[in-house]
Amino acid sequence: MSVWIAETLIAMTLLMALVMLLRQPVARWLGAGAAYWLWLLPFARMGLPALPREVASPSPLQRAVDQAGLPTLLDAAPVALPVRSEWSIPWLEVAVSIWLLGVVLFLIVQAVGYVRFRRFILKDATPIGKEGRIRIVSSPRAGGPLAFGVFRPVIVLPVDFALRFDPQEQAMAIAHERAHHQGGDLVANMVALLLLGLHWCNPVAWIAYRAYRADQEQACDARVLSLYGRDQAHAYGRAILKAAGGRQFAGACHLNRITALKGRLKMLSAHEVSLRRISWGMAAVALVTASGLALTASGSRAVQQVAAITDKVDSMNFGRLADLVAQPASASEIALTEAPKAAVTPPSPTSSDARDAEEMAVLPPAPPAPPAPPAPVADMAPPVPPAPPAGLRDEGDRALSHAMPSEAEIRRMVPHVDVANGCENGKSVSQREMVDADGRRHIRVRICQDQIEAQAHRAARAGLMAARAQIAAAARMSDKVRAEVLRDLDKEIAHMDGED
Repeated sequence: MSVWIAETLIAMTLLMALVMLLRQPVARWLGAGAAYWLWLLPFARMGLPALPREVASPSPLQRAVDQAGLPTLLDAAPVALPVRSEWSIPWLEVAVSIWLLGVVLFLIVQAVGYVRFRRFILKDATPIGKEGRIRIVSSPRAGGPLAFGVFRPVIVLPVDFALRFDPQEQAMAIAHERAHHQGGDLVANMVALLLLGLHWCNPVAWIAYRAYRADQEQACDARVLSLYGRDQAHAYGRAILKAAGGRQFAGACHLNRITALKGRLKMLSAHEVSLRRISWGMAAVALVTASGLALTASGSRAVQQVAAITDKVDSMNFGRLADLVAQPASASEIALTEAPKAAVTPPSPTSSDARDAEEMAVLPPAPPAPPAPPAPVADMAPPVPPAPPAGLRDEGDRALSHAMPSEAEIRRMVPHVDVANGCENGKSVSQREMVDADGRRHIRVRICQDQIEAQAHRAARAGLMAARAQIAAAARMSDKVRAEVLRDLDKEIAHMDGED
């Protein structure tokens, strides 16, 4: 199952790239609807099961490769190398776990965003009418016409819909959103978001999703114009331009998608495609779809060429992730504690064991015995442990341990600091330090608040006087303004002098 998922994701990426290469020529020659139907190719590949070996018959090229002996060369077993017992990080399991976590988070974000969008857009909405199962409402939070809802379809119109659009444009805008519901575009968008979640780390999928949404809008435009006629393309283009702008939501179909606006207007100016060309085009699309599914089906010869990439996925063991958490910091520490065992020489066979020896001869040879550990050199001395500091030895040359300081020693190490308000020796801040009989330091700090305030008062008054002198000497100031400013400054200076 894991191999099928890996092959399917790779095949879908190739098919999405193929569709992006073909979409514009197909839209130009066969119409926007045929280009939109091309996206059925990666959609259908997701649900395609693996082909049995009887169906996947070898091609002539495959037979030539088989006769040349290339598969035998590729499948040849590699030379056996000594297996190292060192522990390694299970990168494959870690990567798959990150991918699964990203898929779950993507789907949760999309589901929560859709619920919040539905509540947001339907809040304070006013019902207008109903066409079958489709409700039509007007919402002050909608920037333009849009459609959403799979089980409960809704068409939302802005509150100024009747003012911005004339009657013909209104009918065509509602027909566009109705075509999205009737064509199953909302269901296709949900499936596309599911596939995008599986490819959340694939940049090709994100580019393909934007191209798919653009082709969907152009195909819907083509369906609307087929109802009203190509002569109404000018009015329909005006409706698209008037709806341009506003916030976009992934779970809804908007008439005002700015990203596809240029391509949609260009499509409106294209000539009508003949019925014969449409028939040939749909046949070509069906042929491309069938060929792409056959060539990329799991079990086909084309996919077997990339089997070497996906075979490792089948050997995943997520139990190794638990071993990753329980593994010690360094596996080499465990390997160093285990001494290699010497090889035991088996006893020589006797005449009574001749029959057993003959039977054992058909078994594969035993692996070679591990090499014996190197013999210690005679003059090799064991390492000398580091000696403790000289100051921590007693008379018997025994190492002493550090003693915990007592409470009195801790008290002597931490000084006592006394900070209070007071003026001493005419200083703003004064400090004295002394040591008591127990050897503890006492630091006495006095802060003169009155002196600090007096200094600030003098500095402020000096600033006002300097400002008054500058204003009095200003030549570009009118006499009236200068007099008013000087009068205010004099009042402020007098007020400060009165506080003294």
